[in-house]
Amino acid sequence: MGKNLKGKEIGKEICQRKDGLYSARFLDSTGKRQEKYFKTLPEARNWLEDAKYAERHGEVALSTEVIARFR
Repeated sequence: MGKNLKGKEIGKEICQRKDGLYSARFLDSTGKRQEKYFKTLPEARNWLEDAKYAERHGEVALSTEVIARFR
């Protein structure tokens, strides 16, 4: 379980960095670590749940740069 700067538990796979940002990370099905930083805890929790859902259901998230190349 991750902890915030005051030592309070904030959930699995989420921790707070010394600069105050929240880090959310998990391993995808290929074993690659997916990690992202957020200013607020709810943003980190929402991204983590959305990313895990997309991973489980095989959704592919393409960036706008990749989409623009194929147009």
